Amino acid sequence: KKNRKGWGCDSVEEMSIQSPPTLLELAGRSLLSDKSRAVLDLEDLPIELFPQLFVEAFRRGHTEVLKKMVQAWPFTCLPLGALMRKPQLEMIRVALDGLDMLLAQQDRPR
Repeated sequence: KKNRKGWGCDSVEEMSIQSPPTLLELAGRSLLSDKSRAVLDLEDLPIELFPQLFVEAFRRGHTEVLKKMVQAWPFTCLPLGALMRKPQLEMIRVALDGLDMLLAQQDRPR
């Protein structure tokens, strides 16, 4: 039902207010919209974008991007535990595959 202002709710308290996405979130979504670009651009990605992009790739099921991100992860800690609130076994498996690939690369003599 509409009130006098035509909003379709009786009071402001009934409205669900959602904050707009941050610039980092928008940048991550834009990058993930083209999977091949996201994989290629990881080398040039500012490290500030890695955590947000990692979470977005995990949530949206971008397996190749997630695997490459794990291999290129610039921090000492990979936050897989934080993503376990809603476990998605396939995505966790992909992240672990990325870790395996990273370890295999490090074991090779250069």
